[in-house]
Amino acid sequence: MKRRQLLLGAGTLLGAGGALGTGAFTSVSADRSVQVNVVDDASAYLRLVPVPGSGNAAYVNTDGGTLSIDISDGNDNVLGNGVNPNATTVFDDLFRIENQGTQTIYVWILESGGRNGSKRHAFYAGSWEQGGTSARAISLADYNNGVGTLKRDGRQRQPQFDAGIDTAAVELGVGEFVDVGLVVDTPEGSAGSAILKDGQTMTINATADREGLADVFTPVYDPS
Repeated sequence: MKRRQLLLGAGTLLGAGGALGTGAFTSVSADRSVQVNVVDDASAYLRLVPVPGSGNAAYVNTDGGTLSIDISDGNDNVLGNGVNPNATTVFDDLFRIENQGTQTIYVWILESGGRNGSKRHAFYAGSWEQGGTSARAISLADYNNGVGTLKRDGRQRQPQFDAGIDTAAVELGVGEFVDVGLVVDTPEGSAGSAILKDGQTMTINATADREGLADVFTPVYDPS
């Protein structure tokens, strides 16, 4: 989630007499307290937790209070070591994003690393089906910080394009949540390779500014 500025203002009250009396002053310095708590993902204003009761919860870790996803041979909670080559693998209901703030927000995911690996997978909301309309991809690779110039013409060539599924930001009212899944589309001969390269990360973004969304994330998706 992008950092936000916290602005504290002090109101100014001037009398209607049009002149300052003997109580006039040139400057004031008044200390005030500001408290900002840093909490774990499960307690934050943008809540991130495994989907309760999901059969895919074993792929989600919350060690240290931060959420991460591990679909590799390093995950001791599952027997397998990775996804199949030349296949489309779908993981429904991996993690939940919940709005515990005070206003409606719009959520999407950007991934670092450009075209180097990101085109083989996508995070989504709803039910992923080839050619279906009940899902929306909510992630894109951040190609050289050029997301604002992408249109809905599939130039990112991620799985949603081949499946005929739109990309969109998710609209979440106060107290609302969306359950997020992951689809991985691997080519033939890809056994032994990594879908995500070393150091590649995902950033979950949320904003209250609907008008400021990149074109590729509109129209927004309402999961309610």
